[in-house]
Amino acid sequence: MSIQRDEKRAETFALGSSVYGGRPTFALVRDETGSEATITLYELLPTEQADARQRRLERRRQQSSKTYPFHEVIGGNVEGAEDWTWDDWVAMKVRRLSGSRLRSLLQLFDEALRDTDIDPALITGTGSATVLIPEEPGVRLSLGFIGIKPLQRVDRMRALARGVARMSLEECYYWHAKCRSPNSPSGEKALRSLLTNHL
Repeated sequence: MSIQRDEKRAETFALGSSVYGGRPTFALVRDETGSEATITLYELLPTEQADARQRRLERRRQQSSKTYPFHEVIGGNVEGAEDWTWDDWVAMKVRRLSGSRLRSLLQLFDEALRDTDIDPALITGTGSATVLIPEEPGVRLSLGFIGIKPLQRVDRMRALARGVARMSLEECYYWHAKCRSPNSPSGEKALRSLLTNHL
């Protein structure tokens, strides 16, 4: 990998999470079996933070996301993984999508990854792949994954994806916090209502 590309990737990640020093805090995992492709979005967190979130959810009797050891999900030869130490980090599953829900989000992948050096085709193409992504596009994609999961109508799925793509970064962070917080159990429903109720 060229030095110039390394510098560009470091700059891209630096625009993301300042709390974790520019470390990528999301991962997309594409699995393809037969004719069916699935993409799973994971949020990457220190174990201590993930455990604290799980405890808050359990206290409020809300369903928590499944967590996995980082290396169990990401593996050893994912580009960029070797740049960071992942001891005591976990991958918290956000959602897994396939079929029409996944197809409805394809444009959002392009939009979210536009300002990174990540080629969306790595995930939206064929075969299996794992890609680490910075916080900002990860937050935007998580809104798409969370919002679209229970929808049945394709027009609503597309409206949600377009709405998330048009949000400012500040709006994305606001809605991400609202959807993922144990203190806001109706955040996901409110996001879907905001972006799809006009249909």
